[in-house]
Amino acid sequence: MDFDNCVSWLEAASPASPASHDEIPDNRGQANRYAAAPTSAIAAQPSQILPPDPLAAGPASGKAATGLELLKGTWLDPALDFRDPEGDALATAALSLITAIESRRRKPKQADARNRYALVRAILANGFRCHYHRRSNRIAYSRRAEGYPDGPGWLNGRAMAHTIDLLEAARLIKAYPGKRGQASTYHIMPRLYGMAQDCGVTQHSLTLCLPPERLVRLREGNSDTSYLTFEPTDDTRRWAEQLQAYNAFVRQQNIALALTEEEEAEWVENWNAERCARKSGDCPVLIHPELLQTDLYRQFNNGSFDQGGRLYGGWWINVPGRLRKRITINGRPTVELDFSGCHIRMLYHQRGIDYQGDPYRLDELVACEKENGLSPDYFREGMKSLTQALINGNPGGQPELARIKGFSFLPYFQRPQLRRMIEEKHAPIANAFGTGAGLRLQRLDSDIALSIITHLRKEEIVSLPIHDSFLVAKDREDELRRLMEEEYMFIFHHLPKIKISIK
Repeated sequence: MDFDNCVSWLEAASPASPASHDEIPDNRGQANRYAAAPTSAIAAQPSQILPPDPLAAGPASGKAATGLELLKGTWLDPALDFRDPEGDALATAALSLITAIESRRRKPKQADARNRYALVRAILANGFRCHYHRRSNRIAYSRRAEGYPDGPGWLNGRAMAHTIDLLEAARLIKAYPGKRGQASTYHIMPRLYGMAQDCGVTQHSLTLCLPPERLVRLREGNSDTSYLTFEPTDDTRRWAEQLQAYNAFVRQQNIALALTEEEEAEWVENWNAERCARKSGDCPVLIHPELLQTDLYRQFNNGSFDQGGRLYGGWWINVPGRLRKRITINGRPTVELDFSGCHIRMLYHQRGIDYQGDPYRLDELVACEKENGLSPDYFREGMKSLTQALINGNPGGQPELARIKGFSFLPYFQRPQLRRMIEEKHAPIANAFGTGAGLRLQRLDSDIALSIITHLRKEEIVSLPIHDSFLVAKDREDELRRLMEEEYMFIFHHLPKIKISIK
């Protein structure tokens, strides 16, 4: 729907018959099933079975800076936006309405006009995000002048308050001023919803676009610590440019996930339970999976660009393995290839040893499975997690005691006993266990991942990285496998072992 049609709709709306200020009925679950959903979310750890928390919880949202208490709703996320052309049509139509009722008649400066346009798009996009996906459908924001000290240049509390008031006067949103110490909130009105439909906006029009300065991140410590500011280097600029090009490319694709109603309900239930368990106070409730973000960012740890560096942000990263086979790229089924035993083989290859065995198979465990009538490979996933814990463990710790969700070696084996068995099996590299080698290896596997997705993008091939594995359309499997081998060989001078993880 073009802008002229949006204007025609506006002209047909009678001022004598204003839209009701009642909230839109909460029947959002009745439409727009996710049989062909688009793009998604922001970073959580790969072990989580939930879409990651939105950027609204991050430093750029101003949430921490405002000092306001959120009682109901979702914090406004400045990274949330619409796809074009429908986003531009809706924002332009909304701007024409509020400009007509604004008392100021002086033509704004060009920079001010750009800022107002960006702010209107963000306000509307956040409103539709909560309308389609969340209960409550309210968005929280700050009216304080200093409310968004870390936000983008177009976002400040005074401009937010003024624009919200104008949008309410135009009957496009309903605003609720916050009490002292509390955030203000708003939600979209039926008039805006109808206008958006005529402009071609659907839930698939929403996306999360990360600004360039958020594409490379450096944490003080692990994933739970604060982000650090840093002076850009040639490397960080190059990584950001590669990610910016990749993100722009993938945003134009249809990355979808087909779920049954039961699978969707299970995913939503897990997301709500796990997210709200980590937060105090009211927590917005998800009513549909939020597959909004395809933008990736690179995150480093411990204040060093030599540690970490893995890619996060794409919604597919947090899809449980059993559901990843439902992901499609531009309507085509996908295949997932991964570097088998990635980090443990890297340790061997760094020492010039071409390890060919199964790194997680121990004869003692196989014998135990047979003696006790356990299923074959009963211990495999537990051994994989335990071995990775040893690689990630820091000096002086006891990484063998790391919690393994949903699995226990008892009553068959004690953890210290298993550590000795692993060290004996991998004696040539055992001195790397408990040294924090994992984050240094992540720097290497993330270098490989970024190079792979960059080369495939240049060949117009969509690839979706999941740390040491990659999803592509099935008819692109050969190109992916070739690049995985070439990029790994370039660093380690040995061929990797590549397996099909999901068909």
